[in-house]
Amino acid sequence: MRPLVIVEALAVAAFVGLAALAVLTPEPEVSHIDAAALAAGPTDERWQGIFVGDKHVGYSVTREAATADGGRVFAEQSVFRIAAMGAAQEVVTAGNAVTDAQGHLRTFDFLLSGPTRLSGRGEVRGDSVHVEIDAGGESRAIDVPITEPPTLSVALPAQLRGRTLTPGERFTIPIFDPILMASSQREVVVESTEVLPNGEVGTWLRLAVAGSEVRRLVDASGETVREEGALGLRTERMTREAAMQVDDGDAPDLVSISAVPVAEGFTDSRSLVHVSLRVSGIEPERIPDEPPLQDREGDQVTVSVPLWAELPSVPLIAPGSTEETSPSPTLPSTHPEIIAKAREVVGDAPDRKEAAKRLTDFVFSYVAKVPAIGVPDGLTVLRTARGDCNEHTALYVSLARAVGLPARIAAGLVYSDRLGEAFYYHAWPEVDLGGGWVPVDPTFGEHVADATHLKLVTGDLAQQ
Repeated sequence: MRPLVIVEALAVAAFVGLAALAVLTPEPEVSHIDAAALAAGPTDERWQGIFVGDKHVGYSVTREAATADGGRVFAEQSVFRIAAMGAAQEVVTAGNAVTDAQGHLRTFDFLLSGPTRLSGRGEVRGDSVHVEIDAGGESRAIDVPITEPPTLSVALPAQLRGRTLTPGERFTIPIFDPILMASSQREVVVESTEVLPNGEVGTWLRLAVAGSEVRRLVDASGETVREEGALGLRTERMTREAAMQVDDGDAPDLVSISAVPVAEGFTDSRSLVHVSLRVSGIEPERIPDEPPLQDREGDQVTVSVPLWAELPSVPLIAPGSTEETSPSPTLPSTHPEIIAKAREVVGDAPDRKEAAKRLTDFVFSYVAKVPAIGVPDGLTVLRTARGDCNEHTALYVSLARAVGLPARIAAGLVYSDRLGEAFYYHAWPEVDLGGGWVPVDPTFGEHVADATHLKLVTGDLAQQ
């Protein structure tokens, strides 16, 4: 197989809320800062326009006020329109957060509404964040461990106020993400200063979390003037009227924007069992080296998948006996509906191999192939029977874990010529059939995923 040259950076794009922030793509050209908005200075209400490239796709508004005990209350809402594989979708996010006088999170609620709906509320309880989630018509509670008091992204300006930001300085801020239900350290690097049109000195920050980066220009009070991410995504402080003047016409298509072109395409890509790729535009260490499935040496990556007939026959195990057979917030493998459907589908399968095959066939035929922007949840997908690769994968892994078939989520890139010869963002399950992890693909109906599946990360959205 001839090596292919991937001529642009690899990008994994999971568009959740306002953050669809893959990395390693050229920084977009930006328009001038709205001087009218800057002249108003920091206020209790701040508006941002949301852009993808030169397209004004939505807006957000943040409100802030003091509480009686010296804390702060924040409210944020965003509305934007985006497309995936030609299907335009409007997404609304909203949330409220209350912090103490030190800026630490106390209570919050949130909503993500689009093709799927996710809402919830939570509070910090000692060394954990207690979250009650409403998804798929069900409510459930989880506790996320924390090592130090976190804040939310919406309250980040309060953490920056009064802090001297010196170029070259590095520090971290603990952030809790209610959509991903995960706590992480937001790494902040102070890059440089810039004189704003109103004469004020702004500071450029680089913020990193989970391998993704954005650049943020903040004013003296820590408020965001502009934020730039990958895929041409940016936000800009604007007046209310300007922020709400969203462009008409076709919405930008995230799938097309994040495509990674190749020097030469494949013939019959879905049947390939061995592919060699030469990758540029990214540090090779960002690509997992997991032989024998994915072997990386320098800038060359070789993907080799096993033949179905060569896979062993190994019994299922007790659900919940390992991490890969246990539930997670978006993989509710212990829910009665998930258990009932999994047992119905798997039936009397004599081993993991047959169980995996039956689950692949079921999910492939059951879930309608519809682009979706949101947070995939296995129970919601079982009830709605629609979604893209993320939804297929969430349902498959939920069902597999429910019957004791170890399963996990992989995400990365896959080759397709449907929208033009390129690699595109994709997610798929991996199952342990007794001889190691094997990729399967219920979106494509593949009992063993073809070798154009280039994995970049293992895990749910919080890890992606």
